[in-house]
Formats: sequence, C-alpha cells, structure tokens
Amino acid sequence: MAKFKIFMTDKTWPDTTIEEKIIRDGLDAELILSRGGTPEEICREGRDCDALMVLFTPMGREYLEHFERCRLLVRMGIGTNTVDLPTATKKGIMVCNVPDYCQEEVADHVLALFLEITRKVGLLDRQVKSGGWDMTVADPVPRLQGKTFGLLGCGGIGRMTGRRAASFGMRLLGYDPFVPEEAFRAEGIERRTDLRAFLSEADVVSLHVPLTPETEGIINRETLACMKRSAYLINTARGALIADDDLHEALTSGIIAGAALDVLREEPPRGTPRLLTLPNLVITPHAAWNSDAAIPELRVKAAEEVVRFFREGRPRNLVNREVLSALRERTAS
Repeated sequence: MAKFKIFMTDKTWPDTTIEEKIIRDGLDAELILSRGGTPEEICREGRDCDALMVLFTPMGREYLEHFERCRLLVRMGIGTNTVDLPTATKKGIMVCNVPDYCQEEVADHVLALFLEITRKVGLLDRQVKSGGWDMTVADPVPRLQGKTFGLLGCGGIGRMTGRRAASFGMRLLGYDPFVPEEAFRAEGIERRTDLRAFLSEADVVSLHVPLTPETEGIINRETLACMKRSAYLINTARGALIADDDLHEALTSGIIAGAALDVLREEPPRGTPRLLTLPNLVITPHAAWNSDAAIPELRVKAAEEVVRFFREGRPRNLVNREVLSALRERTAS
C-alpha cells in the first residue's frame, strides 16, 4: 500500500498520466481521481487523503471539514478565492497555487481584447462578411501611440502585459501597494499610490489583482466615475472585481467608452445578462489562459508541488503562510 494518498477532485483533460508519473516517480504515493458528483460527495469520497489537488471543486469551510488527514491543498490554477483559507489554516492544511503558469497567454489575451475594443477588427470583419464595406462603423478609433495603459495590479501577468503595451508606444501607469518600487522602475511603469488618481489618468485600465474581500467590487460606480469618458476597461482576472450593474450603467451612459471581459461573476452566465448585450462590450469565455502549452505546464507544476511538500515539508507557492505559525503552535503544545 502506498504511503500517501493524493486525491484529485476534478479535471478537464482526458487522463492523469502527467500527474501520476511525477507523483509516483517522486513519492511512495497513489493518485486517485474522484468519481465526481456534488462538492459534498467529492469531499466525502476523498476525506482520508493526505493531499488534495483541486481544480473546480469549491473548498469552503463545510467541505474542508471532511478532511482529517489532509496536509496540503494544491489549487490547480492561479486564484485561491474558492478556498476558505482561514479554515484551511485552522486545520493545518497548507494551501498553494500555481501562480506562474499561463502568464504569457493571459498577457497576450489582454492585448487581443484591447485591440478589439479599440481597432474593432471583429466588428469590421462581421460587417464586411454581411455585405458591407464601411470602415466608419468602427469609429471612433483612437491612436494608441502616446496613450496611457494602466495596470491595476503589477505582478507577473501585469508586468508582462505592460511590456506588450509598451511596444505600441504607450506610457505605462501602475497601481499596486504590494509590489516593490524596484519592480516598477525595472519595467518603466510610473507608480501611483492613489487608486482614484491612477484611474483618472489612464486611457485603458487592465485588472490584474486577485479576488479578495478587499478587491471584490473594486470597480464600481465611484471608481468608474474617476475614469476618462474615452477610457476602456479590461478584466482577465476575476469577474467579481467588477460590480456588473455599475459597469452596465457606465457603458450605457458614456461614463467610459468600452470594456472587454474574459471573466464574469457567474461562469457560465445563466441566460444572457444585460451587460452582454451592449455593443461597446467585448467578451470571451474565460479563455485568456488557454494554449496548447498551458495545461501541460499547469499539470506538471501542480504535481511537482505535491512532491516538493512531502519531500521538503512545504510547497514553493504557499498562500496561507499563517499556517506555519499554527503548525508550530500545535507541535509545541
């Protein structure tokens, strides 16, 4: 019998061969894929695991309570907003993510969305294919050279996005209280420490922050009112960063010129939310991360975190660092 049991809650790929090879080569461990079901059923099935690999299954308090032996939860993605971190910490479960996968893809997608809402290539394509030949349907089309590209969040993806925007001759502006000054200087990003001042200065605002209680709804009626009427908003991070009704009002009343979203508060949406019917909004189905290289990268890095934890005692990308103090106190007592 294997020494460790690793439980994978769900997947979107046809097999688990990549994960199995890395884990079995590195550990005396067995990888078990859930049979599926409701989150409750999945968590009951894996209750005796030593580590969790989680893709979509939510890990709220009521679900984490099922796990008595689990010491590690690997969120197979970047965001950890579906994990109740305080409960995990209380239970002594280290939570980690894979923050450095698909960064290039997301940065590329941001620029694709940006070009679509400014150059309106898709609109022109549809117009020509329907029998037209009128470039003015895309007006107004701004000149990008010299415009200010605002990065709300200047971590890895934000900085990669900035490099791409700079290649268009755009000035870079950034807001991020947690990134050191030297990172701004190295990337040629002008730092702003006041959110509203940052928003008022940018011609485009691209969101690159995690979803936390502090950032939920950070784009709302008050912050949208700070933006230029000619400005554009792009969100490839998390849907709940934006108050949907407030964005709808801003787009219909001319408070901002347009928006491009890859994420929504509810995915997929039920029916057709009124936001999605607006002509000055572009949307893609949470596809920014996608490429033929991204999923293998995610699978490898997630499995390597499992191996690293059981060999070295902690994962590389530990999210709930408070758990270290909780574990020390538990050991001392």
